[in-house]
Amino acid sequence: MKKSILFLLLSLFVSTLSAQGLKYDSWEIVETVDDFGDKTGESVARYFSQGKFSNSATTGQEMIFKLVDYGKDDKGEGTSQIDLFEYNKNPARIGLDTKLGSMKCKMPDGTVKSYKIYAMKSGGLGLWGENYDLFYELINNGKGEKVKFVIDESDFSEYGASKYQGYFHTKSAVDIK
Repeated sequence: MKKSILFLLLSLFVSTLSAQGLKYDSWEIVETVDDFGDKTGESVARYFSQGKFSNSATTGQEMIFKLVDYGKDDKGEGTSQIDLFEYNKNPARIGLDTKLGSMKCKMPDGTVKSYKIYAMKSGGLGLWGENYDLFYELINNGKGEKVKFVIDESDFSEYGASKYQGYFHTKSAVDIK
């Protein structure tokens, strides 16, 4: 009986991971769809990695980091969106209102850079304008470098206690569209 329960739990765990079907640690170009699921003819660059988060109730729990780069339009303006999924499934909400905060990034040479980023009231984090331009330079440097990041909820709100740590790779020369 114990073996049957263990097998059932293991099967459920494996099927949950497979169902997510995420491709970690590499950039991929995906076609966007509209509200009806129809392809729009446009595409975005997308990246997933795994990291850890901590808050007042837990320490060092797993999370998924998702970065979507929408690129620049004909006017040279662009946006990126970052989503964090606590326990590898629950979308994190950094703030109650749209607020400007920061994401610290540690470069491969050990230097630390800070990027201004918005915590969105609707969830997720966003970069646009000058903030996007600076981040765009980093993620499109053509080197495929591993960059560590820290997002501290207290940068966005006096009430936040969550801290998110992980990494992403900059696009290599072949990844840049």
